[in-house]
Amino acid sequence: MQKLGARHPRKRWINLLLLIPSIAVMAGLSLGAIWLIGQWQSLRCPSETFLAGSGQAATIFQIVPIMFASIGFGFLGVNWFAHSIPPLRKFFDRDARRHGETGYRRSQRQLMKFSLAVLAIALPIVTTAALSQYCLLAQGIRYQPWPWTGLRPYSWGDVATIETTCTRGRSSWSASFFLIMRDGAKFDIMTWPRSMLPVYPEIASALKGVDFVFDAQGVRRGCDLSYRDLLLARP
Repeated sequence: MQKLGARHPRKRWINLLLLIPSIAVMAGLSLGAIWLIGQWQSLRCPSETFLAGSGQAATIFQIVPIMFASIGFGFLGVNWFAHSIPPLRKFFDRDARRHGETGYRRSQRQLMKFSLAVLAIALPIVTTAALSQYCLLAQGIRYQPWPWTGLRPYSWGDVATIETTCTRGRSSWSASFFLIMRDGAKFDIMTWPRSMLPVYPEIASALKGVDFVFDAQGVRRGCDLSYRDLLLARP
């Protein structure tokens, strides 16, 4: 009983050591996939585009399926790496010889099948959500609200309202910068602030002389973002 009990803490530590790199691999796969989506969206926009992306809702439907799809591949990758190197294989599993047996291979095949099944479900969702996007150019705007609509052309003069928000989540503040067009189309261009903030001068320049309503009532008191003043000032 003592020997069995002594193994349990060691097993828990080993599982934790495997979990950490698995999460790192999942994060790497997710970030790589998100980057590829961004590149694909940029290719769908005219060459003069200075900002392309999706609104927050469409972005969520891109990120969440990608994260789920990366789980199985993360464990597969780390498990294969750990057990393909003899010193690591002996460290992570004292009974490493069983990894050449049918039972282990069967479990790996099952994990691969599960991962591929999740990926097959995630890909259509991610692709459909990625088709909802905008392209901002100095000469105008392209916006596709639904996969079947195609990119609709707008001029900057079609911007009827700019609505900014800053709201408190569970642990941090989040902001939005909505462009509302005269036909009712509405999309947020601040899903990724690090991408939007550097090109803000170009946006302000394109809006120069445009008659639009600026609404910053959604910026809450206490908004603790470094670019809070930008959300409160008319472009």
